[in-house]
Amino acid sequence: HHQHQHHQQQHQQQQQQQQQQNEPWNSERCSPYGQYPMQTYVQHPVPSESMSSSPNSETDVEYSQPSSLTLPGLTGPIQLWQFLLELLMTESTNSCIAWTGDGWEFKLNDPDEVARKWGIRKNKPKMNYEKLSRGLRYYYDKNIIHKTPGKRYVYRFVCDLTSVLQMSAEQIRRKVEVKRELDQ
Repeated sequence: HHQHQHHQQQHQQQQQQQQQQNEPWNSERCSPYGQYPMQTYVQHPVPSESMSSSPNSETDVEYSQPSSLTLPGLTGPIQLWQFLLELLMTESTNSCIAWTGDGWEFKLNDPDEVARKWGIRKNKPKMNYEKLSRGLRYYYDKNIIHKTPGKRYVYRFVCDLTSVLQMSAEQIRRKVEVKRELDQ
């Protein structure tokens, strides 16, 4: 009985050896790419969400957008409304742009200066308020910014900034106040 078992083991070993010899040839034959064994394709799927290979990975954004305010969830080149928001969150009241104190409403105290800063950021030296306001008008339809009727240079963010920034307008104004006191 013991002998019979031993014989089976030998037989299994022989089978395994045969399988090993056949495997590389089989896997090559199954592969549509001929000379490469199938495994190399199966083991390395490229995940489309992989942060390391995507051009919008964290590090790129930091370099392309030297800003004191990083808006969560927004990548790529900075847009005008993000830039205005950034100014509003970093500048003091007596600067070229400021909150009016009414929700997300803000006023361009010095439209030309705002345009100049936007031009510097976008590397467009010819930027002026006329072009900047054209950019703002483009946002009216998109419901990102609306013009406050009857008031010059007064606009309001109408998109859901509270969820974008995880802060309400009041909280942001308070942050700006605190920053201003620290600056003085």
